[in-house]
Amino acid sequence: MAYEIIKDRDIPEIDVLIAGFPGTGLIGGIASEQLINTLELEQVASVKSDEFPPTVVIFDGIPRRPVRFFAGDGLMLVKSDMVIAPELSDGLSKAVIDWSIEQGVKELIIFDGIPERDDSEEEKKVWGAMSSYAATDKAKKLDIELIKRGAITGISSSLLLYAGEKNIRAVGMFAEGSTKLPDPRAASILLEKFAEYWDIEIETQSLIDSAEELETQFAQLVNRAQSAQDDMDTRSASPPLYG
Repeated sequence: MAYEIIKDRDIPEIDVLIAGFPGTGLIGGIASEQLINTLELEQVASVKSDEFPPTVVIFDGIPRRPVRFFAGDGLMLVKSDMVIAPELSDGLSKAVIDWSIEQGVKELIIFDGIPERDDSEEEKKVWGAMSSYAATDKAKKLDIELIKRGAITGISSSLLLYAGEKNIRAVGMFAEGSTKLPDPRAASILLEKFAEYWDIEIETQSLIDSAEELETQFAQLVNRAQSAQDDMDTRSASPPLYG
């Protein structure tokens, strides 16, 4: 047994799968969690694997597997509360997509992040990549600019490749984000774009508030570190005198 998907309850009728795994800025994971809370999606299955490290996540005192499926409002979502090791990406992607096809999924949308451009003064953008040219119309409906040339790593790359092999129309939505700390602001931009496509309202103000709080905490951390460094430099420049 490499990967086994354990159903918790009957799966409602769905045809779209959203995959949000933690990557750059934890954007995929943050966006997925916000979508679950906004749409009140219910857990319907989880992934059991002897390939995973021995890890559980605790909710209200109850242990749960880190990779879980949620469903409702005509869609299903798979998320992870741990970073997926590169060597596990292919196997997990195949297990997720094969099982989702059995549940009726015909389309896949991937939430993830890519490193933000250091030289850009524009608002963070959401870029796209497709499993095949068959997903072109879907990408246009999402209103995202396709990546013309570049590289995608991690489980998102495996999901796109395997979706193409299984003739699933898949589009990756990649929000530009920080590589140094969680980026809920980028996650909110991604969700706003998805909300237009799905024609729903998704509460994102709490993500903006979280971003501002994180930025403040990070700035304070940098200032404290700089003050400590300045103090060390001062002590080094003025060594004690011995008579």
